[in-house]
Amino acid sequence: MAASKLLQVRLDSLFFGQTLRAKHFERDALPHLPAVYRMARQLVGVESADDLVQETFLRAWKYFETFDPTTNCRAWLFRILRNVWISRWRKSRLELPLVDTGAEQIEPYYDWEGEFLREELSADVERALSELLPDYRLAILLADVEDCTYEEIARIMECPIGTVMSRLNRGRRMLARLIQAYGDAKASKNQPQEFVRRKP
Repeated sequence: MAASKLLQVRLDSLFFGQTLRAKHFERDALPHLPAVYRMARQLVGVESADDLVQETFLRAWKYFETFDPTTNCRAWLFRILRNVWISRWRKSRLELPLVDTGAEQIEPYYDWEGEFLREELSADVERALSELLPDYRLAILLADVEDCTYEEIARIMECPIGTVMSRLNRGRRMLARLIQAYGDAKASKNQPQEFVRRKP
């Protein structure tokens, strides 16, 4: 009798602990599901975003007891998302390419750029983002779409703040050039064509 009562007490405490953990996870992590999905969609596309988000939240659940509730849960989830994304990326490729040319000049950042990227992304912006190197794309999405601070981005991307600022600057310039090129291509397509009559 005593053994079954002890077993029942242990099961009750285990169940209560899991229930409490589930409530905390639901309270702290699940509200960030749309933001994590949005980021995953930008990183891997609509087809693979569900799988990436599912794996991210599975890892978050598995290691939820390591999460410090006094910190930013969204940044913690983005870091897990980044790690899952890199793990998957490395399985399909050997390493992340990162071209670093120091010859580029720093261009100013304009206020309208943040609002432009924060809203639903146009097809041109999504296309341009998909052509950026992965580290630049992630930095831009975290800063301009998800409104993360430099410090949060540095923690998520596991790099110094100066590197974050550099990636944002270069990535934004590359993004602007790509969007401009798409706009120029569309404009030249929409120009009326001159027809020349040939003599018979």
